Amino acid sequence: MSTLNAILNTSLTGLFTNQSALRVTSNNIANVNTPNYSRVRVEQAPLVLQGQSMGTSVSGITRVVDDFLSSALRTSNSDTAKYSIQSEFHSRLQGLLGKPDSEASLTAQLDDIFASVADLSINPADSLRRQDYITEIDTYLGQISTLQYQIQDLRADVSAKIEDVVDQANELLRVIDNLNPILIRQNVVGGETGGISGQMDQALSELSQLLDIVVRPRSDGGISVFTSSGLPLVDTSLSQLSYSAAGIVNADTKFGAVELHRVDDQLNPTSSAFDLSAVVRSGELRGLLDMRDGQLRDLSLSLGELAAHAADEFNAVHNQFSAIPAPNSLIGKAKPVSANNETGFTGIVNFAVVDATGNVIAKTTVDFDGAPPADYAALIAQVNAGLGGAGTLALNNGVMSLTATDPTHGVAIADDPSAPSDRGGRGFSHYFGMNDIIEASQPGIYETGVASTTLHNLGATDSMTFRVRDAQGRVLTTVTVNATGTTYGDMVAELNNVAGLGAYFNFSLNSNGGLDWTVNPPRTGLELEVLTDNSEIGTTGIGFTEAFGIGDGYQANAARDVKVVDRLQNNQNLLALSQFDLTAAVGQVALTNGDQRGALAFQELESKLVSFDDAGELNATAVTLTQYTARFLGNTGLMANRANNMMEDNMALQTELGVRLSDVTGVNMDEELSNLIVYQNAYNAAARVLSSVQELYDTLLSSV
Repeated sequence: MSTLNAILNTSLTGLFTNQSALRVTSNNIANVNTPNYSRVRVEQAPLVLQGQSMGTSVSGITRVVDDFLSSALRTSNSDTAKYSIQSEFHSRLQGLLGKPDSEASLTAQLDDIFASVADLSINPADSLRRQDYITEIDTYLGQISTLQYQIQDLRADVSAKIEDVVDQANELLRVIDNLNPILIRQNVVGGETGGISGQMDQALSELSQLLDIVVRPRSDGGISVFTSSGLPLVDTSLSQLSYSAAGIVNADTKFGAVELHRVDDQLNPTSSAFDLSAVVRSGELRGLLDMRDGQLRDLSLSLGELAAHAADEFNAVHNQFSAIPAPNSLIGKAKPVSANNETGFTGIVNFAVVDATGNVIAKTTVDFDGAPPADYAALIAQVNAGLGGAGTLALNNGVMSLTATDPTHGVAIADDPSAPSDRGGRGFSHYFGMNDIIEASQPGIYETGVASTTLHNLGATDSMTFRVRDAQGRVLTTVTVNATGTTYGDMVAELNNVAGLGAYFNFSLNSNGGLDWTVNPPRTGLELEVLTDNSEIGTTGIGFTEAFGIGDGYQANAARDVKVVDRLQNNQNLLALSQFDLTAAVGQVALTNGDQRGALAFQELESKLVSFDDAGELNATAVTLTQYTARFLGNTGLMANRANNMMEDNMALQTELGVRLSDVTGVNMDEELSNLIVYQNAYNAAARVLSSVQELYDTLLSSV
């Protein structure tokens, strides 16, 4: 009887074991086309009691996985998603730019400007040719301005997409956190974990597309999820991300950080926030951050550099000449100068008042080399005395103006051809923007002409607050710089204070009065941001950081609202093409209609080499305006091509890893059908043994 009982128990264990195997095999076959499903197998072990075999048992139901390939595939998912989202936004940008060979491209429109001015030089007095030239310039500038706005709109869209990605990541982290206890419970009771693990893998796969993650198994059967930099996302507790997209985005928008913090069961933060923006390495989140703060930012800076120098070169020419009849007044733009500042000019400049036919009413000369005025107050007094009441030079709140007393008269400013006036590389009229042809939100070029001994005229309570970030975007420090001393040299010394910004940067004034700064070694890649600036230079309305263009916004905004000045769009006769004759005495003609020298000077800009500074990915160089425009467009194409190539390379790797992982973990129908036959036969054999034992029992019982 004991032998029969042993045989009966053995056959029952065979039935139960093979029944479990059949169920697992059927489940594998049913999920042959389920994404991210890993096949499951039954682990069998013999039952041995006191050295005697007692049948078989299921020692475990395990998923067939390859941790190395799974981790590599998740990394590839992250890299592919990073470049895929970048490629998507670059495609949108290329759509805005249009085809390079289009007649509406920036290079084609610049060519149209020079073709128009060549036509104008034939007959400078022709009103239609004048209007056509003004229109061509404004069309070119209008496209630059529109493109700058579109780049900022793309940055706004990227910011909004970051918020969406953060929401998706939070939802997936909650799914993983909810699946973890179920997975742990199934492991404890020895239940099948294939379905739960499949859901977990799906969530991890989707999460890996959003940011780079590392998955580690836990001793209790669950998993922990970290960023590749080691920050916990799901372990013994849940973490969540937070980010608020900016509303209106412009070149100097300060975006909030993507923050990470632990939460309780009600998703309330239980820890201080950590800036995830600086440490996330891949996935859509990294790709979007790089687009918003890197590539699109770089393009906006390059575009601002192009607009700034285009405006500066055209303004330089226009300020050298005069309209005929000359305008009643020339009014400049605010500059960081006050009446008590030394002029800082060299060379010789002439101020004149003329009648409607170009005859000289009065004129005076200022020699900044031989007999320089002590300051601007002295300069103004000297010029006004020299004009004898026929005209008035004035400086109000940093704005220089020259106005003829008689409303029928006009004014002109002309440099001496052999010793032109110069401050910061610009003549008197050009420096103050008194006869500009182009205007924009910001000049983009900040060669102020100040020296270290120049009075800064800042208020005693004026201050600025800066933020320093490292190459990964992490905030290193925030520094407040107060107005110090009386000169710009004093302010540079304060900026170099090692207790503040001087620990990170070295500041200096260059020969043109621009403020340069370099990163102190061994540090590299530091970024200087302006958070606040309540300073004002004298009564100019210009703050210290604005005067020197500290911050991305000042450079990029040179391409914002850049256009031909309104007075020229409304009156093409104000186009300055005539050169003032310095030899003309009072009563003689100094300006003539039909003078082509201004048009020829504009035409020479086509071949003039212009010195551009570093801007975005474009390095400092000396090229023509047309060549720099082509470099800018080429750089946008290079960025798009680079993102697309990286996306395709990573997609190929992703596909290869997916195939290899599928070969290991995927369901093979032939193998599963073979297993099904084996387990069915084993089940039938165990059932036959059980039936035989039952027959023996029946025989024994019937013989009693």
